[in-house]
Amino acid sequence: MIMPMAVLSNFLIYCVINAFTPGPGNILALNTVTNYGYKKGKPLFFGIFAGYYVVQILCAIFVYGVSSLLPNAMEVMKYIGAAISCGLRFILLSVSRQQKTQSNRHRF
Repeated sequence: MIMPMAVLSNFLIYCVINAFTPGPGNILALNTVTNYGYKKGKPLFFGIFAGYYVVQILCAIFVYGVSSLLPNAMEVMKYIGAAISCGLRFILLSVSRQQKTQSNRHRF
């Protein structure tokens, strides 16, 4: 059960792009470096970076294992993922519309 090189290279490109996009880990690292400097914030940054890659690699192994052991399950999982994604979009759009219709009160 060896992963093809094309899949592995695409996965690594995906990981590099997602590792540097804004998210809670990157915002925490930026805040730590701003408050304590680069030398004291460097271990946190590398810890977040390494943890992110470990989680991504575990997810890739799981998905590849499921797809090779249960190929029909991947077809079902694609549709479930698409339905969840569409549902989340609908929820976000409805919340933003509700906020536009509410009065502009001061909030935290």
